[in-house]
Amino acid sequence: MDHVEYKAYLKQQYSHEIRPLQSVNDVISAFQKKLDIVETELSESEAIFLKMTMLNYINVHKNDPIKSNLDNLNFISYEVVRNEKSDHYYNHMGITSDNERILVIIESQLNAITSNCEELKVDMIIERGIDTPHVNQETSEFFAYLMLFDSHNENH
Repeated sequence: MDHVEYKAYLKQQYSHEIRPLQSVNDVISAFQKKLDIVETELSESEAIFLKMTMLNYINVHKNDPIKSNLDNLNFISYEVVRNEKSDHYYNHMGITSDNERILVIIESQLNAITSNCEELKVDMIIERGIDTPHVNQETSEFFAYLMLFDSHNENH
């Protein structure tokens, strides 16, 4: 399937699943209904993940108007409690140690959300949705969003 055919496939297959953009706080609330997610402090080793996340966000937004506020970013960390509700994600990551856990990190100023569990991250980005202008103009962000559904379906 060539690029044009793949884009047509994505639109045909997933356009009905597009969600309007929500805040990261709304996404956390939605997932707290599905999983046990609690605010947490990070261990020293987990803090490395947060530092990498911060550097990525700063690099991505360095030319944005929000740049003047990049020093004031407020990251909040959550832990996905390991239990029956979250076993799918823990098993997907292959976590067997009680010392490892799945984290979700949000930054509300940038409306950014990430996780150290790639499958959960994809699910949260799908839940978060996409801005209507991206959908209407069929931007690269729109097709990247549709590709998440393809990825999601392969993993479930």
